[in-house]
Amino acid sequence: MQNKFWEEFTAATNGEFDMLKFNSATFVKAKNLLQVRFIISAFDIRAFDEEKQSRVKTVLEKMFNGISVEPQYIRTYADQSTVRNKVLEFFNLKNQMVFRKLREENIAIDVDDNAVSVRLRFDPPTCKMLEAADTENELANYLDVNFNKQIDVTLRADENMSADASDDDFLADSVVTRDAGMRLVKIDLGEKIYARGKVAGISQLPNYITDVKSAAENIVLCGKICDLSERKYRNKKFDPDDPKSGPEELPLVRFYLDDSTGRMDCVCFPKPEEAERLAQLPEKTEIVCAGKVSLSDYTGTMSFAVNAVFGCSIDYSSIITKRSKPEPAKYKVLKPVPYTEPPRKTLFDDAEEEIPEYFKGRTFVVFDFEATGLQISTTVPIELGALKVVDGKVTEVFTSLLNPKCPIPDEVVDTTHITDDMVCDKPTFVEILPDFYKFTRGAVLVGHNISGYDYPLLAKFADAEGYVFDNDMEDTLILARKYLTEVKHHGLEALSKSFGITHYNAHRAMADVFATLEVLRIIAKRM
Repeated sequence: MQNKFWEEFTAATNGEFDMLKFNSATFVKAKNLLQVRFIISAFDIRAFDEEKQSRVKTVLEKMFNGISVEPQYIRTYADQSTVRNKVLEFFNLKNQMVFRKLREENIAIDVDDNAVSVRLRFDPPTCKMLEAADTENELANYLDVNFNKQIDVTLRADENMSADASDDDFLADSVVTRDAGMRLVKIDLGEKIYARGKVAGISQLPNYITDVKSAAENIVLCGKICDLSERKYRNKKFDPDDPKSGPEELPLVRFYLDDSTGRMDCVCFPKPEEAERLAQLPEKTEIVCAGKVSLSDYTGTMSFAVNAVFGCSIDYSSIITKRSKPEPAKYKVLKPVPYTEPPRKTLFDDAEEEIPEYFKGRTFVVFDFEATGLQISTTVPIELGALKVVDGKVTEVFTSLLNPKCPIPDEVVDTTHITDDMVCDKPTFVEILPDFYKFTRGAVLVGHNISGYDYPLLAKFADAEGYVFDNDMEDTLILARKYLTEVKHHGLEALSKSFGITHYNAHRAMADVFATLEVLRIIAKRM
């Protein structure tokens, strides 16, 4: 977004920060604070260290003397799928008539290191209508505030295209693939369960959860509700002398949304009377939600701030799922080894202790990644650890250091103590992926924050290689929040400390796997 501010900022910094793009600014009068938001690519964020951030802040403070300045950074990620998602999102919001007739042939997208090119083709009448609405510039501006690249949008008429298109033509099954961009789920809208403000309904069709790869201001997702929990948080506006300030504590409802293509971490801030209704929804209730997807600066994972929840009926036949490659006949690169620990017959310290019903008749694979970073779109695994647990007994171990084919960042080395020399002669994760797929068949996948980190990282590589990990999942972070309510913090290290779990060598895959298994054991006793 070119403007006078950006010209002066570029001059003041001698063009040093060309990895940034100005997004927007807000002046908070009560605090005499100017918040300046920049876009930065997920690939550039690693090199944009604290020193550079400090220099940006110094320049802004000089430009706006006498005002407190707070620079903020929005991470972006651009590939054909993500850009296509935004293009369709634009039409979904701006022009429902055109949106309903969009087909694969209407949109062509090219993405390189510096630019995003979007070419729109429509029949002459539609093209003329879009030209009158200045759609080229409107879409370019919409993309400009979402991607840190040069944006080029062109619109042209095609005499060979028909002006008539039925709903059946919309992103037809014959052209939908996992890489095709935003795909939509057909639903029948039900009654309102919760909404902030005067929201009467949801007009957009929901995205596939698996297609949401970056932050999004306006998005709709649907699925079955799972792992729902409610807690209280302190009302910062509370004033005991002002009845209008509200109660001292307010409700927060959290759950995961599962549409069979992926899971999304959702959070709602309803009024107390709405919270009770939302919190009482049965597990697996089908709902559709509208809100904002954001990316955590600390974990690199996405969360969905939900502004509206409606009941719905999902047409699962409209979800085009990818068929998986078959299970390999044998292990080729990495084989599991039998687990033997003579002093312990089961995963429990006391061999005489009865195994909880939760474990009986079930097979689990508890796994954990160490990787080059937290940003799912750019990180690469450097270690995988996994245990197979059958009827409460650990039977096999599957583990290896992994070659990321790139330097391991210093901060990761400091945390994991895994160095470039340690992984230089190890296989890549892609090389052992077929073996891990074989290892997990028929098992429930378990991890601590598996929904927010380990499974999305696994799915990113699995999708590219044609493997679909359609296993049931259990997230010990979510289970801990539900069953281990006496502790304040539910991170793996905090839980280990609270319950006396041996967790030497934390932030190494196998150490974290054993700690996760012990947390699951404690939780299972309470189920």
